[in-house]
Order: sequence, then C-alpha cells, then structure tokens
Amino acid sequence: MLKAVEKGDKDFVEFCRRDVFGTRISCLYNCYSTDYDFVKFWKQTDYDGNIISAVSRIDGDATLTSTGENAEEIHAFLQIVGFCTVQCEKRIAELMGAESSLEGYVVEYIKNKNEIKEIQADNIFRPKEIYDIIKSAKLVGVGDYLPWLSDTTFRINRGVTSALSAVEGGKTVACAMKLFSTETAVLLGAVATRPEYRGRGLAGALVTRLAESEKNKRVELLCKHDSIVEFYKSIGFEVKNEWSIITDEQ
Repeated sequence: MLKAVEKGDKDFVEFCRRDVFGTRISCLYNCYSTDYDFVKFWKQTDYDGNIISAVSRIDGDATLTSTGENAEEIHAFLQIVGFCTVQCEKRIAELMGAESSLEGYVVEYIKNKNEIKEIQADNIFRPKEIYDIIKSAKLVGVGDYLPWLSDTTFRINRGVTSALSAVEGGKTVACAMKLFSTETAVLLGAVATRPEYRGRGLAGALVTRLAESEKNKRVELLCKHDSIVEFYKSIGFEVKNEWSIITDEQ
C-alpha cells in the first residue's frame, strides 16, 4: 500500500536512515514537510503496516529508498504519479524491471591517510560562480539555474546544506558541498574545479575538509561509473553500493 506522508511522521524519518537515498529524502522532508505542492512524499507499507519504501519528488525528480519488497507495486505507483527521473539503489531498479539511463557508485568516507593540501577556502555561498563550475563539469542532476538556486538556498537557510569553496585572486576556482544533512548522515556533492585549476589537489582538499567536519556521521557521495571513483578511493572513500537513474521516456 502506498500513501502520502503526513507531517511529523517519525517512522518515515527513521526508515530513511537506512541509506544515502533516504538521507536525501529525509532532509527534504525535514525542510519542506508537506507545505509545498512541488514537493511530495510517499511511503509504501507491507500488510502489517511496516514501511518498506520511501519516496520524495521535487519538481519531477524522484528519489526512492526501498527494501525491495513488492517492487512491482512501487514501480507501478511511480509511473502513475509521474516523474522526470528516479534515483535509487541499482538493485531496486533491477527488481522493478526498470531500465537505467545512468549508473554509478555510492562511496562512503572512511579516512584520508594522505597529507591534506593547505588551501585558501571559505564557506561563502557564491551561487553564480558555484553553479557555473558544477555546470561546466557536467555533474549529474544539475538542472537550470533558477530551480537549483531556489532549492539550494532554501536548504542553506535551514542549515542542512553548505558550500566550501577554494578561492584564488577573489575568484571561486573549486567547490564542494554538503548537499543533504540529517542527524545521522551527510550526502556530499557538487565537487568540481575550473579546468585551468585542475590537478592541484583542490577538490580533494575541499571534500576531505567537509567529510572530516562530519566524521561522527555517515558521510557519502554519489559518483558516476567512470574513472572518478578512483579519485574518491585515493582520498579515503570506499565503494559501498551502486545507484541507478531511471528516466521517464513518455
């Protein structure tokens, strides 16, 4: 059974602690609750009323965390309510019989044993500069500027999102962000460097600083199925899972 989540659903939040997809869902739920039409939350329960899946959808892009039980039902539900994309565990996409348009790794921070480069960095959110850097890096999930700015600023104002930027000559040259934070976990992302500044260890230093600042939480990051995963392994991350993005082709 699937139904909309109501305000203050502690069981929903608790279920979302299970993985990185739940981190994003729970963070959005804590920020937006059920007060906005463009953000929706649903939960799937078994016959005993136990939650087996949680879904968020913001501006058409959905995130799913699931045990995999009754995958056919959740897949049918997503097709009914509609979506542009769904991101979930690769195993769940396979159980739903859905074809992935993109796949990658879930990596978790353990410890960077390298000497960390000293860089000039600050926590000032410079949206246009950061957006230009991450857009040029062709990162997954970076949409148009105004929707990105609106959602990111909303979460920054609620203290669950923050940016760390490397600055040279008064210009942002590299960035990394805590995209979604909860009491138990953090999802990092938006890791990018201007082309002319790459190879200087800036991104690695930024990511490590953010990860170390949240070492009492589970710190994770989503990266594509390509050589970038070796970069994250080199700075103390380990591959823990795989993700898939499903695209609506209708």
